[in-house]
Amino acid sequence: MLKKYNLIKKCRLCESKKLKSIFNLGKTPLANSLVKISDLKRKQNVYPLGLKFCLKCNHVQLTHSVKPEIMFENYLYLSNTSKQNREHFKKYANIITKKFYKNKKLKILDIASNDGTFLSYFSKKKFNRVGIDPAKNLIKFAKKNKIKQLPIFFTSKNSHNLFKKFGKFEIITANNVCAHVENLNDFFNGVSNILDKKGVFIFEVSYLADVIQKRTFDTIYHEHLDYHSLGPLINFVKKFKLEIFDFQLTHAQGGSIRIFVSHQNSKKKNISKIKKQILMEKNKYRLFKPNTYILFSKSVKKRGTELKKLLNKLKRQRKKIIGYGAAAKTTTLTSFFKINSKYLNFIVDDNYLKQNLYTPNYKVPIKHSNEIYKNKPDYIIILAWNYAEHILQKHKELKKKNVKFIIPFPEVKIVK
Repeated sequence: MLKKYNLIKKCRLCESKKLKSIFNLGKTPLANSLVKISDLKRKQNVYPLGLKFCLKCNHVQLTHSVKPEIMFENYLYLSNTSKQNREHFKKYANIITKKFYKNKKLKILDIASNDGTFLSYFSKKKFNRVGIDPAKNLIKFAKKNKIKQLPIFFTSKNSHNLFKKFGKFEIITANNVCAHVENLNDFFNGVSNILDKKGVFIFEVSYLADVIQKRTFDTIYHEHLDYHSLGPLINFVKKFKLEIFDFQLTHAQGGSIRIFVSHQNSKKKNISKIKKQILMEKNKYRLFKPNTYILFSKSVKKRGTELKKLLNKLKRQRKKIIGYGAAAKTTTLTSFFKINSKYLNFIVDDNYLKQNLYTPNYKVPIKHSNEIYKNKPDYIIILAWNYAEHILQKHKELKKKNVKFIIPFPEVKIVK
């Protein structure tokens, strides 16, 4: 029988066993394990969720890992359902094209390519586009985007198979992937295998400094094994004869870092920029001190108390409240703060794959966003807070109908 999860006993970057527990979120279901109506009475699996800090290299990671076969085979996240996502990927693709395309067609591999949205923004005349993603249900969406996509996990072994089929790649991308990978050593070894000698590996991950500064604890869930900062990664990639030569900070997913990696000594390094950022991580954000995360957990609990106080007040006033966004982060937020069907009549989401399902923890029904207009609430709590600006703009006419919005992070506030 497949063991469903494991205790992580050593640092996923430096392999030190000197790990300190810094935040315990209890046991929760998998963030994207939405429930069909036929399964509502079935008991749902829950798994330990918490953070540990490496006392040697300062990396932050989960306490336990759930088997990827359980989490990713049938994935309900689609890149193209959000206008904000599409705009981000289009801009991102343009940056890569301008920075690295030099009048010669390039081979690009996108790891965990989802529905192919990101690759679709790269010109077919300038790039040979290949995607891989283990979620078999996403292949049909990639085909619609005219993307060659293989339904496999990216591993060192599979990198050799990719090399036989396509050769080496001048560009490899991985967006919000490196936090999900069970074996990072094997993953980066695979990247090194198939990256052209003058090629570039670009990966984007949620940035730990933003998580701490904005108190976005709801980005902590089982699919995110790691919470990255630049300092620990610098030494980690050296193990594979790779080096970080540049980075960019972005607003994606509530705050991300985009890291540019090459084979050693193949690109000009932006040394002063990198050193400055690492010093900020150390001295300004204090990411290399365990106590930072203890204070972070206390701050999160305080924010939860404020939010529950507001929701309880509104329910005493018999106000109707719904949620917006059945995102993965919603599972963490509602589980940890115990925001159940007592508070939320239903949740709406723009991803049709999630509609007519129920949330993993409290079985709150998920409906199409048009339901807001058919069944007008008094308040909408934006659970997908990182898309708040887009949601407020999309539904601005609701303000005229006296519908108010609650944004839970980084501060609890009501938008009238």
